[in-house]
Amino acid sequence: MKLGLSSYSFLPLMRNGSMQIEDVFSWVRDHGGEHVELATFSVAPEGADIHYRLGDDSEALDRLQTASRNTGIPLSGICISANFIGQGEVERRAQIERAKHYVELCDRIDVRFLRHDVVQWSHKGDTAAFESEFAGIVDACHQIAEHAQRYGVTSSVEDHGFFMTSSERTKRLIHAVDLSSFRMTLDVGNFLCVDEDPLLATRACLPQASIVHLKDFYIRHTSPGEGWLETAGGRYIRGSVFGFGDVDTRQILQSVVASGYDGFVSLEYEGGEPTDYGCATGLNNIRRMLGEITG
Repeated sequence: MKLGLSSYSFLPLMRNGSMQIEDVFSWVRDHGGEHVELATFSVAPEGADIHYRLGDDSEALDRLQTASRNTGIPLSGICISANFIGQGEVERRAQIERAKHYVELCDRIDVRFLRHDVVQWSHKGDTAAFESEFAGIVDACHQIAEHAQRYGVTSSVEDHGFFMTSSERTKRLIHAVDLSSFRMTLDVGNFLCVDEDPLLATRACLPQASIVHLKDFYIRHTSPGEGWLETAGGRYIRGSVFGFGDVDTRQILQSVVASGYDGFVSLEYEGGEPTDYGCATGLNNIRRMLGEITG
């Protein structure tokens, strides 16, 4: 496995101007990381990621490639926002074409993994709503994955948000698209948004994983106050340093190792502790646990 970080981990520092994309690559190099996964949300103008095209932003793209080259830290994948439901056909088509643009960009800069959303992160829907939208989501993902296959790129959906988050919904989508170029970005913690056990869901989805995201959460059954996310079932979660929270992180890592997965693994820190501390401590905890697991 190749252990690195998502640029999303550094979002607070990037948003307040104390870190630039160059600093992210330098930080990962200095802390022994092996790759950076780019969440375009961290480099796009605030609030504009759903329409942002990195390939059209020549300055940002050049800085990204230069940072990778100067540090020797490869860019492992790109994660983009996307939405294929609840809008007119013109906008839906534009979203699909935008994802295809990213496929071509990945090939141009020698990145082989592209994660795209299928709905807005905050969108919620019951079973009836999911069933009514499912065929359209499958069609959009199939078009993108078919395009990706031509370029040797693997596209993926992530268990992200609420609508397309449960292990069963995600696996069903992958099965319906039925292309080897369409897989899953497996986030071990996000299953909590729909109250699914992260360990069992991770085990269920590992055979479909193209990239693995590691994160941890505190979990409470009643509201502790501000700064906590309410899950679909009425529990409350808040990001933590990896290994500090209530997720069974050691058992999850044991399952990842036992599965034979040997690809990119990205720490995605979104806790309330200072960013540098949360990223460094989480990275060290992952290494320590993996060392204890593998002997």
